[in-house]
Amino acid sequence: MRFASFSIGTLFDFDGRRYRLVNRLDDGAWQAVDIETNRLVEWPWNDMAAAYEANHLSLAPTHSDGRAEPATPVRDMSQRQQEKVLSRARFLEAAAARLRGHRVNRADLAGLLAEVSDALGFAKPVSVASYYRWKKSEERGGTQGLAGNKMGPKGRHCSGVAIARQVVREQILAAHQTRKVGAAPVATLKSMQRETRRRIQSENARRRETGGSQPLLSAPSPSTFHRVWKEFSAEDRSVVVGGKNAARHLYRGGRGLAQPHACLDLAEYDETRVPMFVFEESLGIPLGRPWLSWYVDVYSDAPTGFYLGFEPPGDLTITSALRHSCLPKAYVAREYPDIANTYAPAGIPRKVTFDNGLSQWSNTIEALGLDLKMSIQYATPRTPWFKPRVEGMFNLLNQTILRELPGFVLGKGMHEYDPQKHGCIGLRHLLYLLHVWLVDIYLQEPRGMLLKSPAAAWEEGTREFPPDFLPRSHDLDFVFGIVRSGRLDHRGVRLENLWFQSPELQALRRQHGEKLGVEIKFDPSNLAYVHARIPNRPTGWVRAEAVFKTYAQGLSLHRHKLNQRNAREKFGEVSATNLARAHDFLHELIADALPAAMSIRTNSLIARALGIGTQHAFNNLNHDGELQKMSGPFAGSTLNPLSTPEVEARNPSLSPSAPIAVPERKRTIPAFDGDRLLGRRGS
Repeated sequence: MRFASFSIGTLFDFDGRRYRLVNRLDDGAWQAVDIETNRLVEWPWNDMAAAYEANHLSLAPTHSDGRAEPATPVRDMSQRQQEKVLSRARFLEAAAARLRGHRVNRADLAGLLAEVSDALGFAKPVSVASYYRWKKSEERGGTQGLAGNKMGPKGRHCSGVAIARQVVREQILAAHQTRKVGAAPVATLKSMQRETRRRIQSENARRRETGGSQPLLSAPSPSTFHRVWKEFSAEDRSVVVGGKNAARHLYRGGRGLAQPHACLDLAEYDETRVPMFVFEESLGIPLGRPWLSWYVDVYSDAPTGFYLGFEPPGDLTITSALRHSCLPKAYVAREYPDIANTYAPAGIPRKVTFDNGLSQWSNTIEALGLDLKMSIQYATPRTPWFKPRVEGMFNLLNQTILRELPGFVLGKGMHEYDPQKHGCIGLRHLLYLLHVWLVDIYLQEPRGMLLKSPAAAWEEGTREFPPDFLPRSHDLDFVFGIVRSGRLDHRGVRLENLWFQSPELQALRRQHGEKLGVEIKFDPSNLAYVHARIPNRPTGWVRAEAVFKTYAQGLSLHRHKLNQRNAREKFGEVSATNLARAHDFLHELIADALPAAMSIRTNSLIARALGIGTQHAFNNLNHDGELQKMSGPFAGSTLNPLSTPEVEARNPSLSPSAPIAVPERKRTIPAFDGDRLLGRRGS
């Protein structure tokens, strides 16, 4: 270890500036020169000592040779290095004692070193060159310098190792510049060794052609190449051989996010397919795996709202789950009387973390953030540890409840179990079990280091900062909607070939003009009404009802687009009459197809066309958390499947306006194109 002292010529650093001691006064004070400004300053000794003790003043070594001081103390070296340092230090000490006061020539010095080596038990005598090298290393680096680590290869291998080092450096740079996060590894050790040998052969060929005096290069041995490989950081090596995604996962650190101080300060959103086959309740036809998306409060680990259904990730699933989150859950006590506890978590989150998926980058989410004063942030792609609460909830749900149910999708290789044959659970049954697990099991079980249940954490986190709700439940009708542009005239506003009118719209025309450009906000799960306003005018949103009420009531945007396509293809044009005919045609087509054995993908698309999902249940919650009459495929049914007969007189999964019996004739199988629209294919 190197040392320094308070003496003339010593350099020291204080508050980011460097000084040199030049004179010691009679009272013990020091005079120092500022290296940058060359200004002379005076330092009382007591002040310098206090600054040194407080680590504000640091001394530079008195005899500096320009080399960096070894960073590793002897006690932190490996056992082998410590033995080497101690044996060399004892040898230098013994040799110095024998040479004290004597001057010897090289031959006599070699004999003396041999005697010292034999006395200390060395296997062979230490040469004169080794003695001077050790002595010089000790003078430069102190005792630590006796470790004697070589700075690099010598001789003919130097250029070969340099080429190997350059190859590895290029591969690391290429791996970091790969755009696709989940891309395959860009190189392996063998491929980099082959590239090194190829470059060395090319360089040797060039040297032979020039006929110069440069020696030929030798390829590094595998052990030498491995040593060069180890010179680079472990994270860079992981990026090369494992890819950016694997390296990011291996060397992830803390979340780096501020921890919430109360409930709803931060929520996490995610969506996934449930590993469970859901069946059509009356016919027992497998519909496939539904989607589950939910918001999980970070402070309490409690889900505040969720969506379950066959609508793929998008605006509808995000807004439906958020709407469920923003309303109380009083319907649980009335619809599920056997659930003992209350579903308390509810309210508008103040900040939400979304995935970086394409479905979550939309104007709808940005508008919701502005309307609800909700801050929105996005996690880095392929970094699930930035949303640990919601990611852990999916795994916990699978392990605690879904795995035990018939219809659970097992891993690959489990051929004896077929979820399509052995599963027997409908969507309402799965929704009931999900409520039981959330309210009576998950929210009540103590978790974490403090053994505090999510329900207790929610009560604690809302004591000082109660949840925020909108003043009226009616406001939710236009807050959670998709915004489109349109025009207002004497016929009303037009959306997807449907007209909407109201006295308030006519009042806007009388006030601002006969033809106006407007913004239209609507619920994609129910086209019975829309809201409209004039942009950049303080008019507010105005509600308008569909002119074709019997057709639009409970109609989803996806189902309406299917009807428009069929009306155009089957009847030539899109009109009110043709839309009704196309709606009945599609209704019969699905009725024919449901009892047939078709692919799971086709059945899932039928389930989406029917609108099977919680948007037709939770979107009917009022501000008190009470569930109104359900719409869509659940119209006329109750949310609790155990409160109704198992077999109903009509099919509850279809439109309530037309009871459907299983047809006796040959069934027509619907064809689904790539754009997920229904067409008719010959039987």
